[in-house]
Amino acid sequence: MDKKPYPFLPFEDSLVGEKILLVWQESHHSEKNLKEHLLKALGLTEDQVVFTPNAIKQKLMVSYPTEIRHLIDEKKFSQITVLLLNIAKGKSEQCPTPALDITFELIEWILTGFDLDDVLVETLSELFGTTLTHAFVDQVRAEYIKELRG
Repeated sequence: MDKKPYPFLPFEDSLVGEKILLVWQESHHSEKNLKEHLLKALGLTEDQVVFTPNAIKQKLMVSYPTEIRHLIDEKKFSQITVLLLNIAKGKSEQCPTPALDITFELIEWILTGFDLDDVLVETLSELFGTTLTHAFVDQVRAEYIKELRG
């Protein structure tokens, strides 16, 4: 018997997701509104937003950062957004099922390790089907760093 996949709650189960929600709410929007934006923009239903099984996740978290570094080296920044969205939608070659949890982990990795704010603005805007700004990304990063410093 197959175990039912465990739901991934993007704004509770991910630190970067938590900070995205916090900044979103500070601009007078609701969590329900943000989640609706996310599902609509990705064309997913709530029951498709689940945790990726650990063995698969570990494999992907080795290959995707390598792929992203390669895109950075080739200055193909818009391809990073395409990749992240395809992972979330389950349309990437390596991951044929929606993996929003992996997309959020990669966003977190990019947010803290690279100077790619244009990519983050573009990715988050696409992810939530709305226009976000550099100020939004700056605020998410500031909240994230504040959390890490305790």
